[in-house]
Amino acid sequence: MEFESMDNYFPTVQDDSVTTCNVPSIRGPMAPTKLNQEPCGSSRRSTATASTVAITAQFQNPRFDTISTRCGRSLRKFLTSSVTLPALAATTGAIAWSGHLATIPFSLVAPLLVYKAKCRAHAYASMFCYYAAASWPLIPGARTFFGPQGTALIGLFLCLTAAALLAVPWGLLFMRGRSKAAVCVPLCVLIAAIPPLGVIGWASPLLSAGVLFPGSKWLGLGFIIVFLSLFRFRPGLSAICLALCALVFQFRYTRPQLPTGWEAVNTNYGGTGQGDPDFATEYTMHQSIQTTILESQATVLLFPEHLVPHWNESTEAFWGDTLTSLAAQHRTVLIGVGINPPASPRSPFQQNRYLNVLLARGEENTPLYRQRIPIPIGMWKPLGNDGVPLNLFARGTTHIHGQNAAVLICYEQILVWPFLSSALDHPTILLTTSNDYWAKNTRIPAIRQSSATSWARLFYLPLLSASNF
Repeated sequence: MEFESMDNYFPTVQDDSVTTCNVPSIRGPMAPTKLNQEPCGSSRRSTATASTVAITAQFQNPRFDTISTRCGRSLRKFLTSSVTLPALAATTGAIAWSGHLATIPFSLVAPLLVYKAKCRAHAYASMFCYYAAASWPLIPGARTFFGPQGTALIGLFLCLTAAALLAVPWGLLFMRGRSKAAVCVPLCVLIAAIPPLGVIGWASPLLSAGVLFPGSKWLGLGFIIVFLSLFRFRPGLSAICLALCALVFQFRYTRPQLPTGWEAVNTNYGGTGQGDPDFATEYTMHQSIQTTILESQATVLLFPEHLVPHWNESTEAFWGDTLTSLAAQHRTVLIGVGINPPASPRSPFQQNRYLNVLLARGEENTPLYRQRIPIPIGMWKPLGNDGVPLNLFARGTTHIHGQNAAVLICYEQILVWPFLSSALDHPTILLTTSNDYWAKNTRIPAIRQSSATSWARLFYLPLLSASNF
């Protein structure tokens, strides 16, 4: 492109009473500028110059504006397409719940994507894909959990059914209006976290609070809710504020220390005692556990969930010497066991239902904690007369050796309701137990542990965990 001489753009002052500018303007030809007479008699001449807009227009590349506009339209079209949102939501679900603590905040992306949904069906499909992708470890895990009858098809059915139910609030409540959507998105997240949906309310974006805002307690949960709402109006500003707040809490956070003398024991007994009884193997396991207890110097020793499937008077007698020694040393063992419900047959083999509890023996003797939300279908069977009963509103903390301990057994660790209801009692330590022998070849143990760690970080609690593989 040839450039004209600078005189054409900046003409010199003329003595004529009327000066005409021949430079084209984007607003049309300039009107002639006449000589203005100052009050004192001197004359003020106007310089006929092209506007800055006109000068800049000569150097603008129209192709850049066209490309930028097309890219913006393409991105909006891409995000609002029927297939893209569900695909992106599924991707974020798989990444967020891969078992790594640092990836949990990716779960915030899925609800934010819903703002681009065209309708309620589109929002439902997007969140269905998110929950389905987050639940995929159920597919391989079901084959072991359900024993000889377990197949990958059962796991697939559970995965898709849970995803379909958790996405229901999005299909019923989502609205496209700007202000309405800003209310609906955080509301749907909350509905999926509390009962009745909270019974299967895993993969909740609320767990991001513990990763991003450690030590912030209820304030961190409030940050997540506010962020999900404000993102609808100011996405860039809200994301920057979220990042800055997270940095502040990360720099301030220091990992809390466990109380002196509190220890956990991880075991590798597999499925011993689960299902068909093998008395010889169970006897060996009981002897091994007691040996570990007697050799330990811990004041409080935590063992995994359901390590002793049937604890009764006979078990108490068999452990008599060990328990007497513990009491004499002012020590306590916490062990996961199955016990008979009140008014049930004494024989463990004549009962259909049992309680999954954390039992204290030694200096303190009591069923410390009763599992509130067992695994649906697998342990809690709403249409059957066997399994572990649901007890949503039971107490979630217990006092042991001067500590107010919040307890989460296995499945409860990945949910929102069990921990937050326990947090209302102001716990000073978080105890988690699990029996992951059936899931040791899946991502489930890592997801469970990262979720428990997030809860402990959020409320600044020392975490003590015991697992059996």
